[in-house]
Amino acid sequence: MAQDDDDFRTTGQSGSGSKSIRYLVESALRSVASTSQSEKPTTREEWVAHLATAMVSDSETSHRAAISSLIASGVSSSEVYQSYIPAVSRYLGEMWVNDRASFVDVTLGSARLQALLREAGEPAELSLLDRSIPLGQSVLMVIPPYEDHALGAFVAADQFRRHGLWVHMGIGLNRDELVDLIASSRFSLVGLTAATWKSVEKAADFVDYIRQGLDHCPPMVIGGRAVTEPERVERLTGVDFAVKTVREAVDRAGLMSISQETELDKLNT
Repeated sequence: MAQDDDDFRTTGQSGSGSKSIRYLVESALRSVASTSQSEKPTTREEWVAHLATAMVSDSETSHRAAISSLIASGVSSSEVYQSYIPAVSRYLGEMWVNDRASFVDVTLGSARLQALLREAGEPAELSLLDRSIPLGQSVLMVIPPYEDHALGAFVAADQFRRHGLWVHMGIGLNRDELVDLIASSRFSLVGLTAATWKSVEKAADFVDYIRQGLDHCPPMVIGGRAVTEPERVERLTGVDFAVKTVREAVDRAGLMSISQETELDKLNT
């Protein structure tokens, strides 16, 4: 299992942080050299690496130019936001875990990815679904105070919406605020995100406190990059379900979906 977040911050501020920046510079140079020789990336893996480099670039526009180039190559906007952006997020996360990028670099890249998701918005028909809640079901997507990674939760929220579910984002709420919110609402599911094993361990007390503070608690689900052993995570955290995909969360919680045949991307961002 990867080092915990405190270790990441330490490496990001120490000598290996310089090594991380040097790696990114070298990677960017290799990318430029490769692009000049082949005009543009030719495989999905090359595009993901190219986009990741652009996301952490000093340039404020290079990541947008990279996205435009990808679309110009024939990839649809829908595929960019549903497939490539989650893949880039995972790629950046792997760089951080393997000490190939600093905390600052990954934070910058994640912020730009989140901005792209917000700007993309929803197609008109999905926006109408959000407002009318046609299935009568809603999901509370929680980013706990101890969780530094937010992108995975935003990607998951987008995918829940595409299933026809209304999504409320609970960002940085403490345990009492979260209990009050759940008690005063009618959520069909409460989702937590866990990017590292440290987050999984902290989720146990978090989940227990919420359950004790409610007369009725909706099903609780946890997903994220750290959920590699779902049954173990379920036992440790006390959630109802530990899942790797939104599709799995919808199915196991018994929620209705408007896209029963659509397999959505993994939540391990």
